[in-house]
Amino acid sequence: METLRGAIYGFPRPPPRIRTKPLQVICVGLPRSGTESLSRALIQLGFKTYHGWDIVFDEPPYAQGWAQLSERKYSGTQGAGTAPISRDEFDALLGHCDAVVDTAAAMFSVEMIQAYPEAKVILNTRQDVDAWHRSAMKTLVAEGEDQWMVWFLHIFTADMYWLWRLYYTFGYPGMFRGRTTKEGLTKHGKRVYQEHGLMIRGLVPEERLLEWDVEDGWGPLCEVSQAWGC
Repeated sequence: METLRGAIYGFPRPPPRIRTKPLQVICVGLPRSGTESLSRALIQLGFKTYHGWDIVFDEPPYAQGWAQLSERKYSGTQGAGTAPISRDEFDALLGHCDAVVDTAAAMFSVEMIQAYPEAKVILNTRQDVDAWHRSAMKTLVAEGEDQWMVWFLHIFTADMYWLWRLYYTFGYPGMFRGRTTKEGLTKHGKRVYQEHGLMIRGLVPEERLLEWDVEDGWGPLCEVSQAWGC
């Protein structure tokens, strides 16, 4: 199957990216938790960010690498649960960014926190979980998984195939514990959202963690950036 998949959807692998400076901030909040606003704020503060949209628009494309990490984590095969994802593997996809926001950091939050123990962590959240859930259902399901054109394109184009595989075959269904993104979000989305926050708070020391809501504005980000020496 892997040979056939490679023959149909494989394209020349882009060269591994090289990190030239330390990763400083990992923003582990789930998608639709103010990630776009957070990314813009960090850029204004001087950080080079790697946002979820970078996976979609990377040129050359690195989506195949992210999809394979997603399969490795969420499929239960290809070494899942054995060897952790290494810093070198993340660096080869991220390059020399200062901060990671949205999809990559959310899907691989535990792995990134372990791979970069010196990096600070921002748990970006929304106080209104119901509002987050409605936004996630609209964006990830109605405008994503349920779009027949997106599904159609993933069969016939290599870049869409790997993006679909990253998001809708393994990533979001695995994150939200469903056979599909829609099933997972519908049945478990709110609980997963709350449990994700609890997991991060238990995993990251208080001095390394900032909890941030988009309604907090930039003030806390400016203050903690100075305190952390970023």
